[in-house]
Amino acid sequence: MDRRAVLLLALLGALIASGQTEKKVPRKVPGAAKPECSQGAICFSGEALQGTEFRKALNGDLEFSLETSGFAIVPKQPRGDCREFTSVVNGPYRQHREIFFDTSYGWTADQEVTTSPREFRFVTNCADYQTEYERLMIVLGSTRVTQQKYDDAMAALGTLARGKCRVWITDSKISHADDTADEKLGKILWLKFSVEILLPANN
Repeated sequence: MDRRAVLLLALLGALIASGQTEKKVPRKVPGAAKPECSQGAICFSGEALQGTEFRKALNGDLEFSLETSGFAIVPKQPRGDCREFTSVVNGPYRQHREIFFDTSYGWTADQEVTTSPREFRFVTNCADYQTEYERLMIVLGSTRVTQQKYDDAMAALGTLARGKCRVWITDSKISHADDTADEKLGKILWLKFSVEILLPANN
């Protein structure tokens, strides 16, 4: 794994650990659980088993990726540090994140699969990823800067994320075989889902 990815994962891991006691009630939106497809959107359905990855080409440069641990928009041809376009522009970093299916904050697997739609934004090229990554490093405190530069980075973080995505979980299979007396979180074995993606007009 490259140095930048290691640094980002370490920082995010520290933030997750610091917020481990925070919990969030699953977000259920009445009338919005059924998949939708806006005019001009890219819409499709799929399924993923634990340990496998679902991929769908969006255009000549981008793909949608989903596993039972989460999802992202990724470049078709990753290079260097440019390997995914989602995590740098989707907070919060000290609470449950909609781009992941996990039990880090007391959520159970059953709660994860009943929370739809999941919504996130993404950048669509490596130049925008690089800019957003640099802003995130400032905001997370990895890069020492003046207060003005920090304020500027905080205000600008995420502004280059012009792509939008919604994910609906339409069916699933959960296992509680590994639960203990203290933890009954379960794990996701299988997911069916529908996706709606809106790419920026200039992509």
